[in-house]
Amino acid sequence: MNIICNGTALEVDVAGSGEPVLIIHGFTGSALAMKPLSDRLPGRKIIPDLIGHGRSESPASRSAYHLDAVSQQLSSLLDYLDATPASIVGYSMGGRIALNFAVNHPEKVRSLALIGVSPGIENDSDRLSRKNADNDLAASISHLGVKAFIESWVDLPMWESLRNKLTATQWQESISERKTNHPLGLANSLRAGGTGSMNPLHGALRNLKIPTLLLVGNKDHKFLQIAQDMSTALPNASIHIVADSGHAAHLEQPAATAQAIIEHFAC
Repeated sequence: MNIICNGTALEVDVAGSGEPVLIIHGFTGSALAMKPLSDRLPGRKIIPDLIGHGRSESPASRSAYHLDAVSQQLSSLLDYLDATPASIVGYSMGGRIALNFAVNHPEKVRSLALIGVSPGIENDSDRLSRKNADNDLAASISHLGVKAFIESWVDLPMWESLRNKLTATQWQESISERKTNHPLGLANSLRAGGTGSMNPLHGALRNLKIPTLLLVGNKDHKFLQIAQDMSTALPNASIHIVADSGHAAHLEQPAATAQAIIEHFAC
């Protein structure tokens, strides 16, 4: 269904019944990309295509892509569906969005399950460098076109583990799904919602009392360290390391990832 959420048209899949679960995909993904995980989870599952992704709107104005604006869109979505408080599952960029949402709207969140997540970049110089890199990457989408950009994107080392786990057919289907995204939507998501443009949340973590599960693949070394750092700051967090997986643990080991999330939500 298509729902206007705080002025932005989002395409949203809703399935199942019971307690609401908001499931948020990562950069270049969509609701469809989360299906291997969402099909294994119980509850009333609410799975939007984020702004600039999938079948949702890709406006020219960058203001709607900032994480605070995306939080307002998701807040409007949950209100429209009478689905608060919700448990939230977020992957990568979707995890950053979920964390930002929880900081801004804690009363609407029952629990969090975050896969390969970062609270942003705390150091000003490092954050500026990342912002410049995100802007360069966004410019390459316009220069290369979305198809060539996606082919270069999935060739990055962070996707090697996923590529080795999926069959050749599954890998090509994944690439084809990513290529359906709007080039302007992806570019603006990087420019306004990338890690370099994100207000770091490190200082807010110690006040976030929502039960939080940090999921990370055992091969995802960068995010393993980030998860360990976050777990010491969050007052009600635990880490679950997903064996034999990299950054996309929910796609590489969907059954194990789903089971960990189900147990966390049950607690």
